[in-house]
Amino acid sequence: MLQARDRLKRVRKHSHGVIWVITCSLIVSLSVLPTPSTAATTFSTPVRGVAAVTVTSSPARHPLSHHRVTSVVVELADFTNDPTPTDGYVVGLIHRDFPTRAWHDAEAVAWCESKFRPTDMGFDSNGTHDRGVFQLNDGGTEQYLMAMIGQNPDNLNLAFNPVLNVRAAALLYARDGWSQWSCATAI
Repeated sequence: MLQARDRLKRVRKHSHGVIWVITCSLIVSLSVLPTPSTAATTFSTPVRGVAAVTVTSSPARHPLSHHRVTSVVVELADFTNDPTPTDGYVVGLIHRDFPTRAWHDAEAVAWCESKFRPTDMGFDSNGTHDRGVFQLNDGGTEQYLMAMIGQNPDNLNLAFNPVLNVRAAALLYARDGWSQWSCATAI
């Protein structure tokens, strides 16, 4: 009986030590690592009666650059009175991949094309399909862009991935401006 009680005391002491080390590690990791993810979003209080999304992103793309965090408040009032978490996520992706000067225009085009829905699909009169947030066309444009960003051009479902879709759209914008989108008139 005494041996069992001694063993239980040792286990309790060991457990307290492990819990203490884990707690200290967690506190240190949360306080020492100030850089949030590039698409962290939080909903803030309504601005002029319309919900807004605060997008915190790091504009630095080079791994050796200093960690700078820029807080950008994106008002989705131009697009919707009822933003969803997906809306904030897509806006964060646009801010990550498009140049700063094109953010508002990119948001307007994406909203016009798909209402920020990653799984949206359009059917064209020539038999091709437009897929994803920026409605990339599978008549050759989508395949070219996926190959340019290092993806399999034969997998047409990749355009439904919002990360890849926005990245490919940013590449197309850098090459051709807004001329490839019918919703460029929404700008």
